Amino acid sequence: METYATLAGRYDQWNLSVAGRFQQDVVLAEVGGLAGRTVLDVGCGTGFYSRLWAAQGADRVVGVDLSEEMIAIAESVPGEIEYLIGDATLGAQDGRFDLVTAMWLVNHALTRAELEAMLKGFAVAGDDLLLVTANADSDWDLLGSHGGRYGVLQEPNGPAVDGRQPYKATISYAGGSFSFQSGSWATDVLVEGLHAAGYKSVRRVVPGGDAPTELVDAPPFMILRASA
Repeated sequence: METYATLAGRYDQWNLSVAGRFQQDVVLAEVGGLAGRTVLDVGCGTGFYSRLWAAQGADRVVGVDLSEEMIAIAESVPGEIEYLIGDATLGAQDGRFDLVTAMWLVNHALTRAELEAMLKGFAVAGDDLLLVTANADSDWDLLGSHGGRYGVLQEPNGPAVDGRQPYKATISYAGGSFSFQSGSWATDVLVEGLHAAGYKSVRRVVPGGDAPTELVDAPPFMILRASA
């Protein structure tokens, strides 16, 4: 399995897959227009969603990621987006944001302590959070045997520990595939952590739209919206 440094140039293949495009549709329907708002995109990677937030009319978008390789790719795309190497705390030094987004970031927290630190970092940066991570109720049989048709295979590769199920994700596309280690946190663990971080309201977004029925019923992603 590869590291983010080595797969940076191919990572957006996930966003271009059937499952990735479905996720975008659900996310954009939830977020709506962003005119007059500021957005901090934590774990922005190559800036894919940072650019979507700008396209939605956000007045200011700041993308933060720990991977220098990912940030280098993000900065190579012309635009008015600011990119920083660091975490949510670094982004929050510029002031609180109207919306904080964390796309496929908390699934990489290996312990509850790491998860809680991430969630508290989001809360420091802003009161409104959009969090996208692995679906805690995934149909592992479906994603492990038929997920390739949607561009992603997810296969558990170890026992669940303290509410986190480790799994291997394989992204497939026309030119090849790549795999990396990830994890799926139980919904109740995430909700408890968000409340502890200071978010009073936590809502799970129900996916819907134009996608294969089995993908709508059991998507590889889960979306939570939290507000203080």
